[in-house]
Amino acid sequence: MKRTRHKKMFPSLLAFIIPVMMLGTFNLYAGGNKEDTPEAEEVSVVRLVSERGSHTEAWKTQMEGFEAATGIDLEITQHPYANYFDQLMLNFTGGQAGFDVPYISMLWYPTLATAGYIQPLNELVEKNPNLTEDMPGLMKSSIEGNLYFIPYMNEVGGVVYRTDLFNDPEEQKNFKAKYGYELAPPKTLEQYVDLAEFFHRPPDLYGVTLMGKKSIFLATHFMNRLWARGGDLLDADMKPIFDNVIGVQALQEAVDMFRYAGSAALSYDFQEALTEFKLGKSAMAELWTTAMFHVNDPASSQVVNKASFVGFPKPADAVNEKRPRLYISWGFALSSDAVNKEAALQWIEYVIGEKQLAEASPLGTVPARLSALEDQDLINALPWLKPFQEALGDCIPTPMVPLIPEGNTIVNQFIAPAVSECLTGNMTAEEALRDAAKKTYDLLKENGYYD
Repeated sequence: MKRTRHKKMFPSLLAFIIPVMMLGTFNLYAGGNKEDTPEAEEVSVVRLVSERGSHTEAWKTQMEGFEAATGIDLEITQHPYANYFDQLMLNFTGGQAGFDVPYISMLWYPTLATAGYIQPLNELVEKNPNLTEDMPGLMKSSIEGNLYFIPYMNEVGGVVYRTDLFNDPEEQKNFKAKYGYELAPPKTLEQYVDLAEFFHRPPDLYGVTLMGKKSIFLATHFMNRLWARGGDLLDADMKPIFDNVIGVQALQEAVDMFRYAGSAALSYDFQEALTEFKLGKSAMAELWTTAMFHVNDPASSQVVNKASFVGFPKPADAVNEKRPRLYISWGFALSSDAVNKEAALQWIEYVIGEKQLAEASPLGTVPARLSALEDQDLINALPWLKPFQEALGDCIPTPMVPLIPEGNTIVNQFIAPAVSECLTGNMTAEEALRDAAKKTYDLLKENGYYD
């Protein structure tokens, strides 16, 4: 990646709070300057910091076992997701982070690494070379050969669908009579459209639930199709290419899919879309994997054990190709101010172990290691993880925004509004994407990416 030193680091940093998942002030280690830290700080304590969410609660169950096995104490501070990144930055920019291991979104690590707030984790992979093949998210976790992020949970973009409808003999008979092939979860984009059309029976049942509010969630409907068709946001020279023929087709297809969603979908974010599906109002929902934990929550869902998941479909002529697919991950980084680096690395290595990942998963996380997904007890507990594993193994994991400090701005401030303008009929797909691509080019040129 060709670029100069980033000129506008801190505005980009503060803009990096994005709603990847819907799920005060730090009261951390009271430090001061490093020279003020007592020699006794060799004491084996690892200070963790995280958001409050289901996957954090899952890995917290592994803390006691680690402490018992190693004699190392773990301390954790948690914050609401809404202000978590702000709080991280307040501590990082304050001169001493006050924590050793932050649990962060994959989307944040390039900004933190570029600013020097986190340090490389190369020795973890050197010590565990099997991680490279076992953890697909690692391919997106490095900058210039240095690993800065270890995935813990991951999920891919796809379709949550109603198994009770898809397995219904009458529905199967009627679908085959109309379309000439068997009713099954969509493997191709063409089948996905047929299924949405077939099940669209408003106001009682919608063919698909989508997220139409102007936000990064709306942008994913465009990007899902862009990647499935072999397109991308930026080329190898960091030039925007999403306004080409593939991009225009992808955006038009995303907009057209709203024909089979309810009118309220135009105001939906992730949480509203999830609620509609949980209430049994749609046959499918275009979301991502961890929606399944919510769908199977008896306290809020009317379709418990009546749903499953499939990775986002590809065009019929590309079903056997590996193509980019939306990839979301949270995981661990190592603070540049870590007091006890070796103990911190021990914790990360322990919590991403196959056994620990499999044990924690049913509590609200999807393991980032393929080997953990093979655990039979886990498969029995969460049978929908099998199609997730297939979806992960069948794609090039692609984060929701480009992994550069400007990535959030490109998707949230340029692409999402463009998709919204097309959806509401204010611009054609060509006009909307051309405008977003120009803004992207101008931003990256200003920040030194081009000669």
